Amino acid sequence: MEPIFVIFIIFGSTALVIYKFLETRHKERMAMIEKGVSPADFKGMSLRDILKINPLSSLKWGLVLMFVGIGVMIATFLDRAYYMGDSVYPSSMLIFGGLAFVIFYTIASRKMKQE
Repeated sequence: MEPIFVIFIIFGSTALVIYKFLETRHKERMAMIEKGVSPADFKGMSLRDILKINPLSSLKWGLVLMFVGIGVMIATFLDRAYYMGDSVYPSSMLIFGGLAFVIFYTIASRKMKQE
């Protein structure tokens, strides 16, 4: 594929996602106005409010990203040392990502029992 097509596809898909987001938000606001609800009254939750509800979300995603990175490192080692092929990359990323979620669950359940 020509490099120029790749550039058009990347920028075009980004523009399409932004357009669809704005279009959906507009339709939602118009539906709120039709029902008599002011969009200013329905502001939604800010990021600060979301983090107050779930303060462990940063820990969860930090663990997931760290363990996926470790999975990529181990997959690279296995691929270069034992010539295992490209299939080792997604499998190790999924295994270590799942391990991160299990570790997060144990940490979160202990934290909830303390409170």
